[in-house]
Amino acid sequence: MALAQQQQLARAVRAKAARPAGVVLRPSARRAERVRAAAAAPAATERFIPRWRECYEYLRGKGLQTIAPKEASKLVAGGEWVVVDVRRGDQHAKSHPQGCVNIPLYRKLELFQGGFDAARVLKAIMYAFNGVDPIEANPEFVREVAALAASGKGVIFACEAGGTMKPSVNFSEGKASRSLQACYKALAQAGASKVKHLERGVFGWYQAELPFTGPYTPELGRFPSAASEPTLRGIASASGYETRPEDKQ
Repeated sequence: MALAQQQQLARAVRAKAARPAGVVLRPSARRAERVRAAAAAPAATERFIPRWRECYEYLRGKGLQTIAPKEASKLVAGGEWVVVDVRRGDQHAKSHPQGCVNIPLYRKLELFQGGFDAARVLKAIMYAFNGVDPIEANPEFVREVAALAASGKGVIFACEAGGTMKPSVNFSEGKASRSLQACYKALAQAGASKVKHLERGVFGWYQAELPFTGPYTPELGRFPSAASEPTLRGIASASGYETRPEDKQ
């Protein structure tokens, strides 16, 4: 039984126990009791990431700066900033910008972690049906970012392709990405104050011909159809930024 159902049942039991013995409520009274119980229910679980419009407005209000990979590389070389790769741990392990650290925003869904959970199995099936790897939110993300920010270093967040804060004809509020969502969580929840966003993400680092640890291959797995498209078109379609004529094929 889901937690919400268990809470609802518990409220009903307490309400019944509080009635005088032998009292039977009429339908209208039963409805009123259900309304009172619903009003007293705890608020729904907070979303791990708010809706993009809320994130976008918050980041715009904070004046979040998006910087080019070569500029990011210079900041890191100065010792005051660090690039944080928010991709999954397995993606980071294969290849990542040299010198960056990995704090994944999401992690691979482990089906039987902590015992059998039917909801986790159904979630994994749903992801597999849509041709993507099953993932779940990383509950340690905010704590790990807060610890890094407490060291005094600035944080430059990077995901696969970056997304954008720039509005366009198709995306009037920019385009959401995991690195932009990470920027939101760092500023709004982790107490970080020195936060920047890496333009075009890890893919942009690759296009800038900056050093990598491990051989890099663009990650096209967000949509099943992307695998059949040319690399650059697939990246652009999946992440919302425009490719450039000088990009490597």
